[in-house]
Amino acid sequence: MSPQFSVVIPVHNKARHVAAAVSSALGQSFAPHEVIAIDDASTDGSAEVLAELDHPALKLLRRDVPGPGGYAARNLGIEQATGDWIAFLDADDFWEGDHLADLADAIARHPQAGCAASRYVHVHSDRRTPSKICGRLAAAADRPADFEEFLRTWLELGECPIWTSASAFRRDVLIDAGLFPAGHASRGGDKDLWLRAAARAPFVYVPRPSAEFWRDSDNKVSKATTTTSLPIVVRSARALMTDATPSERRLLRALVNQQIGLYARFAFKGGELSPEMRSSIYLPGGWRTWLMVLGIGAIPTGLRRRLYDRIKQPPSVRLAAGP
Repeated sequence: MSPQFSVVIPVHNKARHVAAAVSSALGQSFAPHEVIAIDDASTDGSAEVLAELDHPALKLLRRDVPGPGGYAARNLGIEQATGDWIAFLDADDFWEGDHLADLADAIARHPQAGCAASRYVHVHSDRRTPSKICGRLAAAADRPADFEEFLRTWLELGECPIWTSASAFRRDVLIDAGLFPAGHASRGGDKDLWLRAAARAPFVYVPRPSAEFWRDSDNKVSKATTTTSLPIVVRSARALMTDATPSERRLLRALVNQQIGLYARFAFKGGELSPEMRSSIYLPGGWRTWLMVLGIGAIPTGLRRRLYDRIKQPPSVRLAAGP
């Protein structure tokens, strides 16, 4: 049986991008069951842009108070959806015409799957770069990954195998997993939910890139939020350890260490690291991460910010500035 995709698009101040995103969802060769766009209290005219779009499959919802990360808006879309699968698309991203067809084919070939994702392309103002892939991730196209294999894939890849605007999930899996952590995180809530969902259903992958991640768009959450606090995915990883197998627990501990290290590196540019960062690292396996967090925390915030700004300068500017 073919999946019925409800496409969920949260919108907060994306007037310049949202029409293209919605149109790419409505124009799929495998037609979506519905496209649900949730205006999350935009103030830049996004609601007016959405109102001008006319399509029988398009449903418009509105929230009066914006929620950090768009999590509450996505949860509303999931709750209102009538399809059996939820496909996510952010309002500043874009799908190629066969994106849903590729996902539908993978789901039809592997009906036991409850999580699906495709490869995607990072789109910068001056270049396009395909997302990372590794052997385990490519293998999930032919053999859906159970939870242990999903964790191994995440660790081998060095980042979450699922990116939001290239993902789809059975609606019942998302509901059983507890939906997005609205009110509990300003960033990182996507992969937090993906971890909880992958613990409940196998994951299947599509190696062909069919979605575009626009890195230089307006009002990006990743540019407006910090990474100095403990990643919310750590909380979920700890909770999942209760019923995990010994092998899964080892992998979850390694994932916690990896995510803390990732957030600590991002936080180098400034801000006080939460004490929980270091105390939450699992030793002895995470000793390198522990030392890194300790070292970053020992450097004054102002000095870290200056070092970061200098590193980000083009080589010609650094040479001109001197030592």
